[in-house]
Amino acid sequence: MRSTLKLRIRSPRAADAEQLGALNRELGYATEIEELVSRISRLSGLQEHFVAVAEVDGTVVGWVQAEHRFSMEAGDKAELVGLIVGAAARRSGVGRLLVQAAENWAAHRGLRSMVVRSNVIRPESHSFYRKIGYTQSKTQHVYAKALQRR
Repeated sequence: MRSTLKLRIRSPRAADAEQLGALNRELGYATEIEELVSRISRLSGLQEHFVAVAEVDGTVVGWVQAEHRFSMEAGDKAELVGLIVGAAARRSGVGRLLVQAAENWAAHRGLRSMVVRSNVIRPESHSFYRKIGYTQSKTQHVYAKALQRR
């Protein structure tokens, strides 16, 4: 990406769903457009969530999502729950600006820390987070179980 391009961080819109879907697919997350429209709408009404997109010359090139979490063991904290930057925009500062927007949101909420989990199969993201000031605090396994709808 050229430095002369105009980058804007803004809230997502339903009209962004197709471009967001393409970004998600780059990292292996296939989501139907209608589902993304629904998620954008739902997240826009949740005070505990922050979602933003990076737009360059009218094209969405990345997105970030953070959440205000509260737990018995840690109290209040922010967690970066999603960050995707398209391949063509990587290493251009877009990811850093998206994370910074999420950190600013968290700081304005009075939160003092941001946590991010990074999949072991994405070593490029590990170096990215270290480069922007994050330190590895633990290694963990994640388990999932499908639940029966009742």
